[in-house]
Amino acid sequence: MIDLTIHTQPDDETCGPTSLHAIYRYYGLDLDLAEVIKNVERSLSGGTLAPMLGKHALLHGFKVILYINNLNIFDPTWFDYEQGKACQNLLRIKLNAQMKHKRTKGIVHASRAYLDYLELGGEVRFRTLSVQLLKDYFAQNIPILTGLSATYLYRSSRERYINSEAIYDDIRGTPCGHFVVLCGYDDKKRLVVVADPHRENPISEDNYYKVSSNRLINAIMVGVLTYDANLIIIQPKEH
Repeated sequence: MIDLTIHTQPDDETCGPTSLHAIYRYYGLDLDLAEVIKNVERSLSGGTLAPMLGKHALLHGFKVILYINNLNIFDPTWFDYEQGKACQNLLRIKLNAQMKHKRTKGIVHASRAYLDYLELGGEVRFRTLSVQLLKDYFAQNIPILTGLSATYLYRSSRERYINSEAIYDDIRGTPCGHFVVLCGYDDKKRLVVVADPHRENPISEDNYYKVSSNRLINAIMVGVLTYDANLIIIQPKEH
């Protein structure tokens, strides 16, 4: 298990910056949590998006790779089939062309965030999500920030927001996105170690727990409903 310390998020919309702050601390970058929260861009929902977290990390001198699964934003044919890599300039061209035809507010907002991220030198990849991919990074002592569906992961009610506060509502609510940090794998029990900024989570009511790899991967994929479904790999540039 990677020795990583995560704070409890101060409100229902700051899981992303709080998870990013944990990554920074792991690599020895001493930034105040409030400063990170203040400077990370917000999404239309009030939270944030993976490319916005990636942009913040790039501006602080890190190397960032985003593994994406959202086919509303990215087409699989834009990526190499074997390695999942792409010409990053081609991705910018494709995203700009796509926005001329897909004008949904959420798609445009997310696309612009990815364009900003790419412009700063961030990399986007498309790979089949697997336990082995996670383990490859854990073996290098690299924690993984991931955007997923909290509704699926927690098996909780859907949610709606009132004045930035999440309220469980199984009728009027919608699926809720969330960011956590993955920091290890238990081979014997096939469990992934999770550092979760939401301390009151129904899995453990603690910031740390282990969860089935199948459940976690499904939660990541279902995150496509909230423009999540990604892995964010942040490393020092000399790594």
